[in-house]
Amino acid sequence: MRILIVFLLLGTLISCESKSGSTLLTSKEMKELMALDSVQLIDVRSVESFREGHLKGAQNLVYDDEFVQKIQELDKNKPVAVYCRTGRRSEECSKILEDAGFKKIFQLKGGVTQWEFEDELVKDTLSQ
Repeated sequence: MRILIVFLLLGTLISCESKSGSTLLTSKEMKELMALDSVQLIDVRSVESFREGHLKGAQNLVYDDEFVQKIQELDKNKPVAVYCRTGRRSEECSKILEDAGFKKIFQLKGGVTQWEFEDELVKDTLSQ
């Protein structure tokens, strides 16, 4: 069943590619993707913003001059979902991930700001 959900999700997302070649996800689609064990969820905001609240299961890899070195700890064979506050930094990070050889890259469309706007129950999916 889980595999079927993945194929359906990925099939509907193919037309939603961003400029970087990554796939843009709505907050609902991101929640579905987050349910998969194999997804590497990356928050590229500052440490302070991450501490104030982040998506459950996310790891904080701050987008800075050392981002290329930080992503070396990730598995290029597993999907990567990246997000920030508004989507700008995650777009830049997606380009870097693509250049580094990652094949399945997903972005939260509009970042955490859009997530909060779309989902009044965001407190259930943010952890501090």
